Amino acid sequence: MVKRWSGLLLLLFVLACVAVEIQRCHSLEEEVEEDIMHPVEDGLEEEDELEDLDEGLEDVTGDPGSYSSSADVIAASKVANVNDQDVERVIAKYEFVLLLGYAPWCTQSQELLPEFAAASVQLSDLGNPTVLAKLDAVNNPSAAARYEIRGYPTLILFVNGSRDDYSGGHSREEIVLWVLKKTGSAITTILSKESAESFLSRNVTAVIGYFDNLDSPEHDAFAAAAKLDLDTEFVSTTNIEVTLLLSQGAPISSPPFIALCKQEPERLSVFGGSFNAEEIDSFVKLNKYPLVTVLNSKNANLVYASPLKLHLLLFAESKDDYVKPLYLEAARHFKGKVMFLAIDLKDEEFSKPMLAVYGLDTAKPVVAGLDNEDGSRYLLESDLTVESLKDFAADFYARKLPLYYKSDPVPAQNDGLVKIVVGKTVEKIVMDDTKDVFLFVHAPWCATCEKVGRNFEKLAKHVQDVSSLVMAKYDANSNEHPILMEVPNYPSLLLYPAGRKSSSPLLAKSQGSWKKLLAFLKENVAIPFPVKDGNDVADSEGRKETHIDEPAVTQQQQPELKDEL
Repeated sequence: MVKRWSGLLLLLFVLACVAVEIQRCHSLEEEVEEDIMHPVEDGLEEEDELEDLDEGLEDVTGDPGSYSSSADVIAASKVANVNDQDVERVIAKYEFVLLLGYAPWCTQSQELLPEFAAASVQLSDLGNPTVLAKLDAVNNPSAAARYEIRGYPTLILFVNGSRDDYSGGHSREEIVLWVLKKTGSAITTILSKESAESFLSRNVTAVIGYFDNLDSPEHDAFAAAAKLDLDTEFVSTTNIEVTLLLSQGAPISSPPFIALCKQEPERLSVFGGSFNAEEIDSFVKLNKYPLVTVLNSKNANLVYASPLKLHLLLFAESKDDYVKPLYLEAARHFKGKVMFLAIDLKDEEFSKPMLAVYGLDTAKPVVAGLDNEDGSRYLLESDLTVESLKDFAADFYARKLPLYYKSDPVPAQNDGLVKIVVGKTVEKIVMDDTKDVFLFVHAPWCATCEKVGRNFEKLAKHVQDVSSLVMAKYDANSNEHPILMEVPNYPSLLLYPAGRKSSSPLLAKSQGSWKKLLAFLKENVAIPFPVKDGNDVADSEGRKETHIDEPAVTQQQQPELKDEL
């Protein structure tokens, strides 16, 4: 039961991230500034113009980081501007083509374009043969449809015309690294101290391999592993001084030696497994992230793809400085076991949907747990200290924590004709064994819930003097409880008879009027009560009871309900 609901939560989790991207890409209707979007070329309409690509489109060189603005980077780039007419010819002509499909009004596209342009310069300077091309997918719908560009931005690598969807990040460094690994050597070989110092100046996470020679089986396994991880740099050397420099003074052993070097206090993680590609790749994937990773819409897919499926989530603002050292200290004890993530509450487009998964709306730091394998959730409800964080993470890793279910706040006053039930009060109200409880389960997006709710209110007025019967309603969108995880559809009217709360509830099939609902109660309550016409509810034989776990009411039977309404 929990697993089925957890799957839905994972879907909500992914949809929340997707919604953030869609919102960002569709919030702007105006055209971007002309200087930023000025095309490198007006399209390659003639065959001879394709030859310009061999010469780089724009014969410029230099460090793209030295340009003063995004417009300067784009103007100095080697990006081909393609359209409906020539994109297919470009892809057919060149061995490697990285195509960017963008929309002029898309925020994410605007952010990516200068990074894409800078990557083109870096790849050219490195002698990489990949042609980078951009396509305005909005104004070139034929090409967009042909290459299935449905969202913006979309990156696709074509190798001899064969498609390979891009899976890397959106910074220039990430684009360059991904392309290099796909189109050339996946390893950078460094043999001099000068090259090592230049590499260190980039402050990147890297896998260092120290070998006796570069023709060994161990180096072959290292090279194969480098092809498996497309967003981490692999560096090999046979020079002990280079190795010491790259490891920044951390202890190293004799070759073959592999370590993961990160730009943070926990600098070096040393590989201790067998020298095969799979074990090296597993080691890298488990150790390449920082002790605490800032999670946002840009890196969410990469984080969720990690083999570390137990995620601890800290929701906090940058001003909450007191909690960050505590969180970092706790993270040191769970390397390779639990991924510690931080979400900035100021990033509301991302943080609010994430908080909604837990039914939370807070401006204060809060820590939660998510098992990204089955979607189960947990919440730290004690004060944030190093010890409480460590205890929570340890129990999380050992699967000892109680599952967390979201709940609206308990109403301060709840004396209406229809009681409000929230996640935290299901046991107290619904499972009260001394009462018959008739529960209206609804959701705010449910089209028929409003009318059924009015019928339910009319019934509540009719039976308001019946002390043995509780009329109650439950918002399934903002509340959760294990006994209400399998409600078949909304609205659902469930009767929990007194003295039989351990059995499945009874489901009212006829919801078209309050009188039909009253008839249902007459047949099924455990405690008979007098009605206004003076008759007692009979304890009739052969009652028509429909259990919630029976296939009597399904989504396919909704038209019957609509007919009665």
